[in-house]
Amino acid sequence: MEQAIDHTSTVVLNAEDVRKGMYVSYLDRPWLDTTFPFKGFEIKTDKELKQLRATCEYVFINAERGSQPDGYERFVEASTKRNRTSQPGVTRLAEWDVSTTTEDEFRQANSAVAAFRNAVIAAFGAATRQEALDIDGLREAAKPLRRSVERCPDAALFAIRMTDSGDYLYRHAVACAVMGLIMGRALGLPGDSPEHLAVGCALLDIGKTRVPAELLNSPNTIARSSGEMVQLRRHVKHSVELVSGCPISQKTLLPMIAAHHERHKGHGYPEGLQGEDIPLSGRIAGIVDFYDAMISQRAYGRRATPNEAMRYIRQQRGRDFCPLLTDQFLQVFRLYPTGALVELSDGTVGRVIQQNPKGLLTPRVHLILDHNKQRLHEFTTVDLSPIMAASDSLCISECLKPGAYSIEC
Repeated sequence: MEQAIDHTSTVVLNAEDVRKGMYVSYLDRPWLDTTFPFKGFEIKTDKELKQLRATCEYVFINAERGSQPDGYERFVEASTKRNRTSQPGVTRLAEWDVSTTTEDEFRQANSAVAAFRNAVIAAFGAATRQEALDIDGLREAAKPLRRSVERCPDAALFAIRMTDSGDYLYRHAVACAVMGLIMGRALGLPGDSPEHLAVGCALLDIGKTRVPAELLNSPNTIARSSGEMVQLRRHVKHSVELVSGCPISQKTLLPMIAAHHERHKGHGYPEGLQGEDIPLSGRIAGIVDFYDAMISQRAYGRRATPNEAMRYIRQQRGRDFCPLLTDQFLQVFRLYPTGALVELSDGTVGRVIQQNPKGLLTPRVHLILDHNKQRLHEFTTVDLSPIMAASDSLCISECLKPGAYSIEC
């Protein structure tokens, strides 16, 4: 059973950024699959540090424990200053007038998401049967999704975050498609480019249909051999092969799919590309794919809350992800993304339902529980933006783990 996370004192760091004296409270994988002490430990030796970095991609650090409880703060401060100095500023995002609310758009958004999911399932099914992919069917399904996103991007985001069950590959594909579509629209990409981003993001992992299920879903990730890791990473090549027969794929889909595991400093795969050698579509797909994987329930690993994932991505600005694109991603999806389960400063609990274009921390929240954690019987929303201007400011105090207080999607 998954442990509860104390979000008030927990931060997420790349394993390479962990230092001796920091207290590791949770891993990105089950404790029982490692040799580390269960329920947390302080990194005291170089051997422990080396083992942690070889085992995990990211870890959860308790900022209030260990002999260096503020060590993570010094690292993040220095890293942020260095990355901002190298490439300062944020490219201006395209003007985007949202014409409706999440509540009014939700039914159409949910219908468009469902139709796109069906197209994704059909594509993955064809790949499994070694049949030709119906890329045109995905493109057609992306059109109503794009129209809904243009009216209100939060409605589609809310719809995908309300679905937390079913096959991970399908859920991940749809979530990446929606986020890719939103990024393409926000960046002002011309013509059909946003739809191409949606289709490409949906097909990033279609090559995993050629990876043995027992290897793909194994919770014992630490026991994988180097050969098995090579086999897993080969899903990128498989995805490219499966999509390469489509006429539009050569210029639009293949570069994106081939590059979505490349990283800004060149430590990604399969080619070790870095910086602007990674195509823009690949950079967008990479950050979208990584974020959704962090917050998704899978057969292995601990999922991060949306806020933890956003903070982690911000830390990786200029390292894993393009600095300017990271700024844009955070500006579009915010520190408390739509769909996130949050607790407010008065003790009420709800889900972020729509972002405020003028504030990173002041979304609209659909309340679910009152301050006594009792279920509310009426649909109630609170807009934090005008409240934040008041002296008795109501604000988000904590981003909760999915399923907290027995709240299901």
